[in-house]
Amino acid sequence: MNPMTITLLIMLAVIIAFISGKIAISLIGVIVMFALAIFQVLPPQRAFGNITNTSVILFAAMFVIGKGIQKTTLITTAAKFVEKFKDNPRLLTFFTCIIAALLAIVSNGTIALVIMLPILCGICDDIGLSRSKILYPFEVTAVSAAGSWFLGVGALNMSWSSVMMKLGAKAPVNINDFLIARIPFLVAVILYMTFIGPKLLPNKSNDDLKKSSPEYSKNKKEEVLPKSKNILGISISAVTILLMIFSSYIHVDSYIIALAGALLMVLTGVLSNKEALNALNLNIILLIAGMLGLADALQATGAGKMVGNAMANVAKSISNPFLMMGLFFLVAIIIANLIGGLAAVSILVPLWTLTCLRMGLDPRGAVLAAATASSFSFLTPIGGHSLPLIMDAGGYKLNDFLKCGLPLAVILCILGCVVTQLMYPL
Repeated sequence: MNPMTITLLIMLAVIIAFISGKIAISLIGVIVMFALAIFQVLPPQRAFGNITNTSVILFAAMFVIGKGIQKTTLITTAAKFVEKFKDNPRLLTFFTCIIAALLAIVSNGTIALVIMLPILCGICDDIGLSRSKILYPFEVTAVSAAGSWFLGVGALNMSWSSVMMKLGAKAPVNINDFLIARIPFLVAVILYMTFIGPKLLPNKSNDDLKKSSPEYSKNKKEEVLPKSKNILGISISAVTILLMIFSSYIHVDSYIIALAGALLMVLTGVLSNKEALNALNLNIILLIAGMLGLADALQATGAGKMVGNAMANVAKSISNPFLMMGLFFLVAIIIANLIGGLAAVSILVPLWTLTCLRMGLDPRGAVLAAATASSFSFLTPIGGHSLPLIMDAGGYKLNDFLKCGLPLAVILCILGCVVTQLMYPL
């Protein structure tokens, strides 16, 4: 079998493993890396190399910072602030989604999650709301909002317009068009996750989740920090988070900032060395490394491009421009959930541009469709690389993501038939 076929079979096996829930998530990650190496899909150093990927380092460092946050009075204070929402979880979910969107717009979905995960878990534990009802809505909103404007990961937006122009387009996409195109989708995501999503999500007991993922839980028996160290812990956390949000503007990688913050937590005595080591979640680190390797293999073997080319050929046979735009959205969402949003948009922008130019159409709407739909990688932990974090903390399985996320994806595809078509008709 060729590498592409092997990669697709590995991906299928991963999906089955997630659905069954019978294999430990850390073991899934290790098996994926081993399979990619043993079947020579990727060289061993590349198959296992994602253990030291900067995203994995970021997650590991934020586990330590999160533990430091849990030792301070920050979570208790936040829990008291939202205590009035205890009997109104819908309103709490709404404001949580708003926070997710704002954080992700200025950074990205991953940073938004690693910042808020320990805080959200602590609040849910304190007010008695199941984590399972809040974490997925938060992350879906964060992922969907990332790259909306020119801030954070959105700084790449104008490069997609440049690619389009180099391929022969007559007019560029305006820098604000990416945000304008995304707003209707964000409204739909937030409303869906406020009124519909929680009804489709499991209602796991926080006590059970604390046992399976204690690193996200505040230990009530922990010794209270002295006032000076409490202030120090809050200060380190706040400065680390602010610097991470604006990392692209100060030209320092977010993982370096997070690592520095984690080290300061230990060096200043907010956390002991043992507490910091115990905060590391090896299950998630191994799973994320495996999923990054699988996404790498899907892209390297050309599986994503193969699907994209096949769908481009299908698009040529569609005469209705609204249906064609819907197809552009559908393909982008599928590919993004297989290989990740950035890889998907990198493949699809030139592909959709060339398809439109060959058909004598304005490609700007198609480019906006690719950039927008590629952010909706919230259906699988393969494409949505931050989803494994909430799988552990919220007790989710893959079918929970699909049960709640698929109806939303359908809504977004239907909306996608109209929004960018009205902005830039094909």
